[in-house]
Amino acid sequence: MELKNLFKLTALSTALAATLGLAGCGGDINISTGTETTTPTTPTTPTTPTQSAQELSYSGFATKSSTTVGGKEVWVLEGTLAPSTAASTITTGGQDGDLIMLGDDVVWQLDGPVIAGGDNENSIELSILPGTTILGGSDSYLVINRGSKIMAEGTAAEPIVFTSVEAGLGEEGEAGQWGGLVLLGNAPVNSCPDLTNCDASFEVGNYSYGGDDTEDSSGSIKYVRVEFGGFKINDTQEMNGISFAGVGAGTEVDHIQIHLNNDDGVEFWGGNVSISNVVLTENFDDSLDWTNGWQGSAQHVYIRQADNGSNRGIEADSSSDASASPMSQPALANITIQVANGTNSGGDDAEGILFRKGTGAHAYNVLVKGDVDSGECLEINDDTTVSNANTAELTMQNSLIDCVEPFKDAKVDATAGTTLALDVEAWFNGQDGNLVGASDLTDYMPNSSSVALTGGKADLSNVDARLENANYIGAFDGTNDWTVGWTTAIHDDVDTAPAELPVMTSCPVGTTASDAVAGLYKDSSVTLICTLEGNVLSNTTLLAGQNVMYKIDGGAVLVGADKSTSATLAIQAGVKLFATSNSYIAVSRGSKIMAQGTADYPIIMTSEEDVIAGAEGERGQWGGLVILGNGLTNTCPDKNACDASFEVGDFPYGGNDNTDNSGQISYVVVKYAGFKVNDTQEMNGISFAAVGSGTQVDHIQVHANGDDGVEFWGGAVNLKYVYLTENFDDSLDWTNGWTGKAQFVYITHEDGNANRGIEADSSSSGASATPVSAPKLSNFTILPGTDTANASGDSGEGILLRVGTAGELYNVLVQGRKGSTAETESGECLELDGSVSSLVDNVNAGTLVMTHSIIDCNEPFKTSGTTEIRTETWFLGQEGNSASVVSITDGMPAATDTTLLGTGKDLSTDDSFFESTNYIGAFDGQTDWRQGWAFDPQ
Repeated sequence: MELKNLFKLTALSTALAATLGLAGCGGDINISTGTETTTPTTPTTPTTPTQSAQELSYSGFATKSSTTVGGKEVWVLEGTLAPSTAASTITTGGQDGDLIMLGDDVVWQLDGPVIAGGDNENSIELSILPGTTILGGSDSYLVINRGSKIMAEGTAAEPIVFTSVEAGLGEEGEAGQWGGLVLLGNAPVNSCPDLTNCDASFEVGNYSYGGDDTEDSSGSIKYVRVEFGGFKINDTQEMNGISFAGVGAGTEVDHIQIHLNNDDGVEFWGGNVSISNVVLTENFDDSLDWTNGWQGSAQHVYIRQADNGSNRGIEADSSSDASASPMSQPALANITIQVANGTNSGGDDAEGILFRKGTGAHAYNVLVKGDVDSGECLEINDDTTVSNANTAELTMQNSLIDCVEPFKDAKVDATAGTTLALDVEAWFNGQDGNLVGASDLTDYMPNSSSVALTGGKADLSNVDARLENANYIGAFDGTNDWTVGWTTAIHDDVDTAPAELPVMTSCPVGTTASDAVAGLYKDSSVTLICTLEGNVLSNTTLLAGQNVMYKIDGGAVLVGADKSTSATLAIQAGVKLFATSNSYIAVSRGSKIMAQGTADYPIIMTSEEDVIAGAEGERGQWGGLVILGNGLTNTCPDKNACDASFEVGDFPYGGNDNTDNSGQISYVVVKYAGFKVNDTQEMNGISFAAVGSGTQVDHIQVHANGDDGVEFWGGAVNLKYVYLTENFDDSLDWTNGWTGKAQFVYITHEDGNANRGIEADSSSSGASATPVSAPKLSNFTILPGTDTANASGDSGEGILLRVGTAGELYNVLVQGRKGSTAETESGECLELDGSVSSLVDNVNAGTLVMTHSIIDCNEPFKTSGTTEIRTETWFLGQEGNSASVVSITDGMPAATDTTLLGTGKDLSTDDSFFESTNYIGAFDGQTDWRQGWAFDPQ
């Protein structure tokens, strides 16, 4: 399909010439039909035609098109490229014997299959200069035959781009618009019994590949982008972005991207080639696929799938014949797979990794993140592969699975012919350094608090010389983004505008549908109510829609059964949920909640009154959210047989696993919860009962709760970006051995309707009850209410540390109301209560510390229960502390402030959970992290 056949001088081509831009070439597209003539200089002496530099360089192996694109001539390659005995024509590009060089001074077009060299004869080296663009038509692809080489070495600033004619002309690029790149080598494949006489047939074009040379070289591919390829030949044959068939270890491949391919991104048929710094985005079938004995390596691979458009991140085979040699057994390291939601048009679910057909592998530092509607993230099946897993031919270490559906087991199935079963979760957890928990990413990059940054396997080069040391999990180290500058569709060229929520016509499985009564709800766009009640014993997803709300009804909605039946309640970004007066959500031990909102589409959990027309949201109108985990709590002497009873509903919690994973709560607002059971039992906005650090909690707000905002009973769950507003009792409360971390917490009170900003306990049994509460906190701003009693007789106060707690507090600002009476000023802003003597011991031992903090209150300090310590002396005697006057507006200091800004402690150098800060309080004076998602109580 030549460009000259696409365009005639019509209004369409004229418009294209005026408006379209060429991807990868820069500048505007200019399309010329080549019909101009040369006017003689005189009537009798015509100008003698001369060849251009491009004609001198390229005429020996390519054909000049009559079209120009982006101000450059288009030269067409077709058929077989062979050596030449003519004199060298290389200027920018050209040919010299068996070297053919494609220059960047023109645009290249592939017309049909273009084959470099013959099969181990008439070999050539096809060199492609940095910044060169190659366009492929609908039936076009490029093959590098055995014995020939491709030397495509771009740069980050000037990548080499293989794309479709349509995309090159500024039209929309789509999968399948051309073929792809095929490399055929002489390395071993297990489809050849005799490797010295191997002619395996490639699936498209019947080209031969394979041999006995593990070190064979097919050249070098660096900073190369292949996009919109994968045309379909029939139902079983489609082109991959780059196909490596029997390619040897002498081939160098790094910094490649395959984007929007209609089949696999990269596929290997045997061989020993290694790849690194690979980006595979939105490919239709499998992003990374191997079979027939691939024994190379892959490191620093980023895979992002397309919702309703991809199958597996990795599909790994060796051979259906268990005796076929060599066995596929690559080394894999530092791979990030973002699994999509849904099913592609071929009916395949989006999934993570499938090991099957007898493959082996040694995988390190792999991160797989699944979403609410992703398929399984790690699966092993068939007997030979199970045997490899059992004999350490297939291993996976220092890897992280963060998925709603993390594992799929191999099962005995007479119909499928399998006789061996494998508990994949147990296999995974039984190997060194593996984790199942929250990955804590922003897009694909781990946050400073992510376990991925510290959980990787070190000294990889000692394990396999082909790998470089990278002791973090996933493709990225949290700082260096090696994709910048040469990739497409993951940086500035991505439309980041939020998609509109869909209109739903039915409710998800697991909920009951009813039509919204006209005029009943404040939001008149709501037409569908989906009710969730009872015991949720199977995975259930609450889908977001612009016309739907979810009703929590009938008392406790219990997710899963305690440590027996695991279930996941997934809640999509944008879901609005309301609860009736006696209802709440509780997540059992072993089950998960995956409430994954966004800044654009937070998840809202509120009361029925808050959504009904004519009613108003108030404290205590529903229960709240209860998470029950397997973490440590000091109420259980025997952590291996722990069944502590939650204060409402008697649900059991606690265990021996402080890394336990109860899911994710991000961008979630909980309003008007905390109903009262009796005088001593009231629900908190969010209750964390022995919840482990594998749970991800960030960007949460609890507003106007009838009891505490957030409370912890033991466990080690961490929090970041927490907004607690107008809660009745304590905004942040811990007891029974909480040892988690929190950063960026902003607490405000309603005058006369609050008690403490922080109430901190461990155990009345003192130090003998272990673990001792010892959280690590940084960057808090607390604005306590006035010293007037709430309905329970408690006044507005700042921080109370008591009942034997330990802990570390840094960068804390407490600013009380200022005035001369209880009605106009706050109560005490920092109190130590030594009634339980172990608190005094913690102060003296330095296990309860507070530094780089400011107390700005009329009643700054109080000491109770002891005469051995004085709160004021303790506070002012520590580094960076002061009782100073500060100025803030809605929690935010002025950008020119010097009291709060620049005076804080940076915890990130010692603890990767904490983001780097040098200021006191929850805000840096510039960025308001509440913006866009939080409820404004004013």
